[in-house]
Amino acid sequence: MDRKILSFLLKGSLNNKQKILFSDIKLNINFNKWTSIIGQSGSGKSTLLKIIAGMDIPTVFNNTITNSSKNHSFSLMAQNDLLLPWASVIENVTLGQKLRREKLDINKANNLLEDVGLINEANNLPSTLSGGMRQRAALARTLMENKDIILMDEPFSALDSVTRSIIQKLTWKLLKNKTVIMVTHDPLEALLLSNNLYYISKSKLKLIKLPSSKPFRKVNDENLLYSHNYILRKLESSYKL
Repeated sequence: MDRKILSFLLKGSLNNKQKILFSDIKLNINFNKWTSIIGQSGSGKSTLLKIIAGMDIPTVFNNTITNSSKNHSFSLMAQNDLLLPWASVIENVTLGQKLRREKLDINKANNLLEDVGLINEANNLPSTLSGGMRQRAALARTLMENKDIILMDEPFSALDSVTRSIIQKLTWKLLKNKTVIMVTHDPLEALLLSNNLYYISKSKLKLIKLPSSKPFRKVNDENLLYSHNYILRKLESSYKL
């Protein structure tokens, strides 16, 4: 990826037979920043991530969204950890290299497991791990791939509130200087982590002004609480129940 290019733009429309999901949107993604998109279930957030990554989407969609710069590599961290149940933690972390028939970089994998606090679990199966530990293993696997852009599809939503808070902060620490695009339905999560934040309203993507403080923001920050209430009002007005 050319570091002289500071951002890239997505623009266009997306619809299916039932409804228009995005109409004439313009989404500017800044490199080395965390961009979040918030919206209700079924609003097209996950499909938009697939379009950004150049992945195939179901033929029921009519897609005219274009990407101004396509010379990027992507990795995905999903809501489900997607760990192979028969493979050890370190085998899951190095899975990409194995599938590409590359030489396994065990030292790098061990260093990443150290970073996420799982070095003592390296040879254990995923079934022995808690939900938070499994998501940390998924984070290590994502970092192992070292792609230009990291896509995150509600990666913390399956965790309990305490574990979610811990994993959010760890993830931000390890990804804060990378290009991250995350979709979520949690306003507080988006406010804590994001450099740029968009919300989906009536088939449009609208930019939300964030507090002047930088991520990872403090939950008790008065400006954050004000922004949280503001986002809730905006989302409530745009949701279709």
